[in-house]
Amino acid sequence: MAKKKKSKGISTTALVLVLIMVVGAALAFTGLFLDWTTTKVESEFVGASSDSASTLQDWADLNESANKLDGEVKYFVVTNMFAWIAAAAVAAAAVLFILKLVIRLKLLGILGGVAGIVGLVCGVLALVFTFMMGKEYALDIGILAASTTTPAIGCYLLAVGGVLGGGAAIGGAIKS
Repeated sequence: MAKKKKSKGISTTALVLVLIMVVGAALAFTGLFLDWTTTKVESEFVGASSDSASTLQDWADLNESANKLDGEVKYFVVTNMFAWIAAAAVAAAAVLFILKLVIRLKLLGILGGVAGIVGLVCGVLALVFTFMMGKEYALDIGILAASTTTPAIGCYLLAVGGVLGGGAAIGGAIKS
């Protein structure tokens, strides 16, 4: 009696994990170009408040202007670095796992898992440093005015994309 050869097709779990990685990469890259922070300014003296939003590019322009005056926007460089690394790492993890499914080389799964760890950690660190950057630019001059700078949708999307895509990549590496 001949044994039936087991098919080495792509498992449903692997497809779901790759789909989650692709969605995570899309969220992360979308977050890079949306509003990164919101600043709310309130004045009890005037009785008014206003909101404004800034993208990472706005912060980069502000940092460039500050550099011309021998200063810098505190925590911007690390925030920007971690944000871009997180998005790139999650995208790399997705590509590596797609290649792993096609080529069937276990090393690609391990490299994808490492990229997932990098994406997850950098996504969280980008969020943390954005909070620190916002605290640095908070202003409180009593009754005249007070401002707070907090992360906006872009920052949160990047963090969610990094955690989601990175977590799926780590799960894929452990599974394979």
